[in-house]
Amino acid sequence: MVINVNASKSYDIEIGRNLLSKIGEDILKIKSLCNVCIVTDDIVASLYGDIVFNSLKKAGYNVCMFTIPHGEKSKNIKSFSEILEYLASQNFKRNDLIVALGGGVVGDLAGFVAASYMRGVDFVQVPTTLLAMIDSSVGGKTAIDLPNGKNLVGAFYQPIKVIIDLKTLDSLPCTEYKNGMGEGIKYAMLMDNELESIVGEGVTCSSNIDRFVELCIRYKKYIVEEDEKESNLRRLLNLGHTFAHAIEKLSGYEIPHGLAVAKGLKIISDISIKQGKLAPCAYEKLTTLLDRYDMHIDKEYSMQQMIDVIKLDKKAEGEYINVVMPYAFGDCRIEKLKIEDLI
Repeated sequence: MVINVNASKSYDIEIGRNLLSKIGEDILKIKSLCNVCIVTDDIVASLYGDIVFNSLKKAGYNVCMFTIPHGEKSKNIKSFSEILEYLASQNFKRNDLIVALGGGVVGDLAGFVAASYMRGVDFVQVPTTLLAMIDSSVGGKTAIDLPNGKNLVGAFYQPIKVIIDLKTLDSLPCTEYKNGMGEGIKYAMLMDNELESIVGEGVTCSSNIDRFVELCIRYKKYIVEEDEKESNLRRLLNLGHTFAHAIEKLSGYEIPHGLAVAKGLKIISDISIKQGKLAPCAYEKLTTLLDRYDMHIDKEYSMQQMIDVIKLDKKAEGEYINVVMPYAFGDCRIEKLKIEDLI
């Protein structure tokens, strides 16, 4: 299956199985022979690094690989700088290519490197986690974290292709699968259509996964094409993220993004129902979904602790914060709240 995204750069998202072994010939259809740097993490490298490396090599590319330690803590200025230095040492030019092979951390980091090196080189997203497949690999958001907060440095920079091999989900740990479903529940609340039904029915690696991934991507494609630079409509995708990013930061990034999003979604839904906005039946449906996929975290943080982090959020404007407020499934609205009123 191929889904085309027509943003500032038009590109295809290819979805299938056993795509990694022929990734070289697929990329050769859109990118002439050049230097290619695969950016990946240590876990993904051990699973799929050789397959992708050999496929690119067989197609005729000059291939090298840069591996980072897995986890959010690698999405920093140090890793960013090290990859840039490595590309320069390998004599990479503006017409060369970066392949981001891994989850959201790898995709965000490698994408920002691609946006920055020589003011922009082509890159291909090859997501290997459910979270990256349905969210971070699509839409051109690239970034790294700073000690003060998540994704504070980055750029909008679209890939030239996204290759999604659903076969990689077979090796995904249960914790990472749950991580992806945190974003999946967010999409279900935003859309309230077939996706909500599928999530309610149950999504596993052997049930509903193909259609689930497709629907999430089609919704993200629609949002990105309408509002690529997040001036209005794309802000809806931040549902639950205001608190999620604070939770991640407070936990030292021990709590994964998708789980934090689910918790953030619960918090903003609690606020919405207390304000008489969220319909009680929708709140009950949401909590049922969160329970079904076991979206619970052991650590708890006070609202004041989260506010101290939220004040540094990109969505903060002085003493106000833009949040996505749920009213019902399929009815979420961007609203401005006074930060101190969150207490």
